[in-house]
Amino acid sequence: MVNIAMLTFIQFIEEIAKKDLMIPPADVERMQERFGDKVLKMGHLQEDGSMLVPVDCVLEAAQSLGTQTLTEAAEILKNGEMVNMLQSGETLVERVGEARERKLRELIGKFQSESNETHAHHQWKEIEKMVFGGDYPD
Repeated sequence: MVNIAMLTFIQFIEEIAKKDLMIPPADVERMQERFGDKVLKMGHLQEDGSMLVPVDCVLEAAQSLGTQTLTEAAEILKNGEMVNMLQSGETLVERVGEARERKLRELIGKFQSESNETHAHHQWKEIEKMVFGGDYPD
């Protein structure tokens, strides 16, 4: 039992160490059917229909929800057959989108107030990646 818990912990650490989490295309589609276009605010939609969602935005959203609400949201997102949709799943989706928008506003604010051209360029590349989902040549 300890090994399973340790493995789960290690997997969790590996996931939160990543910059983005990938939501598979089928899950994006299912979530969009359930929660509407607000799902698209969570991250950057890839050509294959998957979505990259910033880990820090997911963590911020999760921390803003209570444990019970977060547990309910996880169950709703896992269970594709649930007929009665609980508010908590939609709330989690909204909070991730809000966190991503807040992060983008912060990046833009830092970019606009940066006087060092090298730092400003680096900040612009971060904004570009967040908005368009990729690295573009200079």
